[in-house]
Amino acid sequence: MKKCKLLLAIVVIASLLTLWNPLGFTFKQQMLTGTLLMVVPFWATNVIHKSYSCGILLLSYFLFGSTPQEQIYQFVWSDTNLLIISTTLLSVGMMKTGVVHRVVESLLKYCAKRMLLLLILPYILGIALVFVIPQAFARVIILGVILDGLLIAKKAGQERVKAILIFNAFVGVSVAYMLFSNGDIVLNVSAITFAGKELGAHFTFLNWFLWMAIPVLVTAVLTIMLTRLLFKKELEQFSVDMITQTTQHNQHISRHVQIGSIVIMAGVIASWMSQHIHHIQPWVFATIAVVVLYAFKVLEYKDLSSVNVHFILFLLTVFNIGKVLGQSGVTKIVFEHLQQLIPQNQSIFYSIIIVFVIMILHLCIGSSVATMSVVLPILIPLMESAGYSGIIVVLMTYVIVNIHFMLPFHHAVMMMGIGKSYYTEKDLLRYGSVMTFVTPILILGVYFGWWSLLGLI
Repeated sequence: MKKCKLLLAIVVIASLLTLWNPLGFTFKQQMLTGTLLMVVPFWATNVIHKSYSCGILLLSYFLFGSTPQEQIYQFVWSDTNLLIISTTLLSVGMMKTGVVHRVVESLLKYCAKRMLLLLILPYILGIALVFVIPQAFARVIILGVILDGLLIAKKAGQERVKAILIFNAFVGVSVAYMLFSNGDIVLNVSAITFAGKELGAHFTFLNWFLWMAIPVLVTAVLTIMLTRLLFKKELEQFSVDMITQTTQHNQHISRHVQIGSIVIMAGVIASWMSQHIHHIQPWVFATIAVVVLYAFKVLEYKDLSSVNVHFILFLLTVFNIGKVLGQSGVTKIVFEHLQQLIPQNQSIFYSIIIVFVIMILHLCIGSSVATMSVVLPILIPLMESAGYSGIIVVLMTYVIVNIHFMLPFHHAVMMMGIGKSYYTEKDLLRYGSVMTFVTPILILGVYFGWWSLLGLI
């Protein structure tokens, strides 16, 4: 009953906003924006299945948009989607070998004597695992499973210690993948794709690392300090005897197959890092590796289910938002009105407004990918007209939607921990409330400061 009322409220409000039409849209433009205004709350509240919401928005593209249908469907066989599918299966294969489990267990036991090392370790693992497990989802699943099996609450209050240590691991992975352009095969690749071909060409592996390395290091230090400060009482209950031996290793996979899998992954990494030489798309090598893992019987037929069709449909929908709104003229009209509302000059006041606009939109829209798909097509030309580099706009938006979250649906990686009951929504809200104040300071002070030194501002 509650869902029905919420559904009705969203439809009514979206309809009223569409009829109001303060920006003077044409009928088709009204229908496009009205459908988007309706579907975004559907995604945020999950009032209906996400695939149904995507179907509604896709239908509006076909009926009211100016984008040819083949351009919309193009995402299905695009390099981005093929990379997501192939690396999803590759990540599952590497998880099943059990190699990562052994290494992580050993390191956790080594660091257990000092709480600071225990908090830092997931950040280091997050960096290392980028080159072994391409998908951030798979990385946190591995760490979550290992920590959940390794940490045993033996006294009152130690369940909370376990929850916070796993929470810290999920945060650590999320911060660590900001270091590299391929850090998260979904979020990072989405940001580069939404930048457009011309601007996206600047986001090479080396450029991204140069632009992000120092600010991300500062972010990591601050988030570790914040976790230690916010959950000090819980962490004080930790004791070394909480760590026990797990049984997560996959004994049915032979040593030879494990070594072979490591060699395969090393080859894939080498091929990705040398793409500027051979110019072969990364998904090709990932697919070859997947085929070999199937031949080794590491992967099985049932593992194909790890490719989430609903998620692919969601990506197909959000990846086309900017294109459809742009080709239908909506983006241009919104851009012209924003130019009149926001003073067009580089200033701290202008930057603060933009940062808070992105943060608020992210809180309202929920999905990080969907937020970027809506925000970037408008903000890139808007901020470029004020003298900012489009590179700054993309990186700033990417960082904000990744480090600022209040509820599970604001961050897909953190939501996985909630889904597994590793930690609670209250932990997320407690951390996110403080990050609401920390995020603007980080962006304007640390990130903008570093980019200014590099000549990007």
